[in-house]
Amino acid sequence: MLRIAFGLLPGLLVVLAQASWYVQTVIPEAIALRTPTTRIAFELGLEDYPPERFPARYRATVPEGGILPVQVFVNHPGTWNLLLSVSEFQPEAGGPPLPPDRILFRMDRGPWLRGSANPVLFYTGSGPTGGWQELRIEFVLELRGNEPAGAYALNVAITGILGP
Repeated sequence: MLRIAFGLLPGLLVVLAQASWYVQTVIPEAIALRTPTTRIAFELGLEDYPPERFPARYRATVPEGGILPVQVFVNHPGTWNLLLSVSEFQPEAGGPPLPPDRILFRMDRGPWLRGSANPVLFYTGSGPTGGWQELRIEFVLELRGNEPAGAYALNVAITGILGP
């Protein structure tokens, strides 16, 4: 809508123009995750491998301290969940993979959970986070003594789901 007004003041002609618009926006319900662009690595050396006995657990050496910061943003008023899944360890030189249950993880020093190809629920929240909320996920590798030597790679995926 455009309005133009004319007015006369003694000795002066004043022209005023004004425009206005109706502004509408839609803010979608969302859950968003962000993580650093880093890898999770377990670097074993002769000083700590082989261990005195199996099974043996090794903390991730990358990122520093073996802890991955994950930030979550939610503006949904209801329940929401975070799930983590782990792929099989694929040997870079070929051969049989190692199962995903060799990775254990925990959030904010909570109980250890075993990795699985099926998503594992590790956090439930309720309502909006009011900005980015940081969670700290720690990883360890459990070796049982029957793993072939070599370099392995796997994928870890975190999924956020809005609840009903």
